[in-house]
Amino acid sequence: MRRRDLLAGLSLGAAACQSPQQTAINKPKPRIAAITTVYYERSHADVFFSRILQGYRLNKKTYQPRLEVASMYLDQAPENDMGHGLAEEYGFQVYPTVAEALRCGGDRLAVDGVALVGEHGDYPSNDQGQKLYPRHELFMQIIDVMKQDGVTCPIFCDKHFSYSWDKASEMYNAAKAMQIPLMAGSTVSLAWRHPPLELDYTQELDQALVVGFGLTDAMGFHTVEALQAIIEKRKGGETGVASIQSFRGNKVWELRDQGVWSQELLNAALTRTESRNEGSPEDLLEDPILFLIDYRDGLKGRLLMGDGLVRSWVVAASRKNSDEILSTECRIQFHLHGHWGFMARNFENLVADGTLPNPVERTLLTTGILSFAMDSLYDDARLIETPDLGIEYKA
Repeated sequence: MRRRDLLAGLSLGAAACQSPQQTAINKPKPRIAAITTVYYERSHADVFFSRILQGYRLNKKTYQPRLEVASMYLDQAPENDMGHGLAEEYGFQVYPTVAEALRCGGDRLAVDGVALVGEHGDYPSNDQGQKLYPRHELFMQIIDVMKQDGVTCPIFCDKHFSYSWDKASEMYNAAKAMQIPLMAGSTVSLAWRHPPLELDYTQELDQALVVGFGLTDAMGFHTVEALQAIIEKRKGGETGVASIQSFRGNKVWELRDQGVWSQELLNAALTRTESRNEGSPEDLLEDPILFLIDYRDGLKGRLLMGDGLVRSWVVAASRKNSDEILSTECRIQFHLHGHWGFMARNFENLVADGTLPNPVERTLLTTGILSFAMDSLYDDARLIETPDLGIEYKA
């Protein structure tokens, strides 16, 4: 056995036996369990966990790792898997079950935090085109361990909770009942805003429009969160959504011509991104999708997406009783994935300092918006009343 292998084995054995509470003299990093569907280059697991393992650059500053990956569970391990190689390199173990990963092979919860990244992998899709990632199933296995062991720790769930509103609300309610600090959401809502735009609870909004791109389910969630992260600080705070209706194709432009959504807001939003392609939206957008999101306080939320117009997320909002239009771009780094540093930083702050970055109710609401919008889209644009989305919070 090589010396490196021997030391790694000794370190792993010690880690499995250690209590999460260590002496102040050792000052160990808080330990986390990495639970993921799959781990390959540029997957969500890679751009998130690799920053936790290796550190990262963010806004011209280098951040060293503040957490230790103590264990990992991989639901799938294809030929291009990185997880097992990283386990050997960094001295943690890949366990065959979620429970064993959380307990580090022992009989009790042995980590200070859990990160669930249930994105990417070979999973089926339903008739609505939603990828059936097992986020709910993996999350509930995490909850079961904490119930059985009588101890909890913070949990992070990447992106929306689930494709299903029923499953999502069960996840949220389970964590809330156990008073588990819970973090979730999209990196787009954390990304740089150009120009800077942050409401301060004094602005009353009439209509807000977000423009996104890509597949309706996977990229639609990023688009909804880009909108929600801006408008949640309007006057009165967030009070929830009353109804949702979705349309596609030429009907999108007919509704614009009828005044249901604003061309003026679209023009303002498009000025904020360099990714816009030249030409009219009608000619450029392939199979346009429109969500009408009517909020309980009267705000009209509008979501437009489809491929061919932009490759970014831009938001514009009109102030009530005013000609002023607010607009910005939520700008990410497609190749460097530098914006993932914000998510890594937030998770580190949650586990190491006990600081929740933003109310998880935002992601509960956006999960519900997307779920009901998809239902409407695949049910002949049915108008769906959403009493379950009367979710109130302040960010």
